[in-house]
Parts: sequence; C-alpha cells; structure tokens
Amino acid sequence: MKKFLSILMIAFIASFTVTSCGSSEGGDVAETPVYNSEYFADVVSSTEGDFIGLNLGDSRETVKGKLPEEAFDDETDSYLYYYWEFGEHQYYLDLYFDEMGNLNSIDGYLYFYDADYNYDEAAAKAFYTDMKDLFVSKYGSEEEYADEDFTYISWYLDDMDAEVGLDGGEVYWYIYHYEEYDM
Repeated sequence: MKKFLSILMIAFIASFTVTSCGSSEGGDVAETPVYNSEYFADVVSSTEGDFIGLNLGDSRETVKGKLPEEAFDDETDSYLYYYWEFGEHQYYLDLYFDEMGNLNSIDGYLYFYDADYNYDEAAAKAFYTDMKDLFVSKYGSEEEYADEDFTYISWYLDDMDAEVGLDGGEVYWYIYHYEEYDM
C-alpha cells in the first residue's frame, strides 16, 4: 500500500508540474491576430483612431508625427502623400486637409499588380476582406455590393462617409468628413 501511495504521489507531482508549466492562463502570452492577408499588419499598424492612429480633425503636424518620414512622398497646403512598396505591390496613402489645416479625408490604395500589369487576385481579395472587417468593426455592418469585376461596402454616417472596395488588383478605402472642424 505504501508503494502504491508513493507512486500515486509521484504521478500527482509530475502531473501538476507539467500542467502548471504548460499553462498559458494569466494573460502573459499575447495572442497574435490572424489575418487573411500577409500585408494587412504592414498597412494597418494600429486599429486605433479612424485609420492607423490618425483621426479626422488631426492637425497636419500631428499627422506627420504619426507617420514614418521614409514613406513621405509629397505635399501641398491641402494634402500629404505617403508611399510604400511591398515587393511588387504599391501602397499609397493620400491625406487631405481643410482650410483650417485639419485632416478631413483619408484615402488609401494598395495595388496588387506586377510589372506586366497582371494582378494577384487571391492577395487582393484577402487584403480586401481584412480591410472590410476592420471598417465593419468600426462602423457596423452594411450591405456589400458585388459584381464580377467590382466589390465594395460603404457607410454613410451623419458627418462622414467611408468605403472599402476591390476593383481588379486594387484595394481602396476612404474616410471623408463633410464639414470643417471647429478647433
């Protein structure tokens, strides 16, 4: 009987050690989001704000401070352009400002075309799905329009519009505010 209890105690201790060492309870391990597109995390570095930490109404200085200088492409009094490359794919972010210098439109485009103007349909659809899911999480569900060449989903809210679309090898999105901000 003594031998049986000793074996049972060893089994209990071994089981406890294995269970407690393999447990991820307690929140120490962060879950990695799963995306359909390999490019989504590169484009959407943050889900905060209206888009990537930017908010409609932000000043030009605030916007410039939140985006990488190496992606800066061009500017005028009314816009800032940013540009990135992901392999053969090009990503453009066009930011427009009202007369007060506040951000009032965010337009993004990711092109999935190669040098011969062929596009990666699977990659474009995967990225569109992730962008659509992001916008649905922010603005709610809407009916999606789709035909054989073009797909999009739009939101028409009290003070702004938003849309995400897939047109061949181009995925686009925009967020547009109607009026100037009172700052």
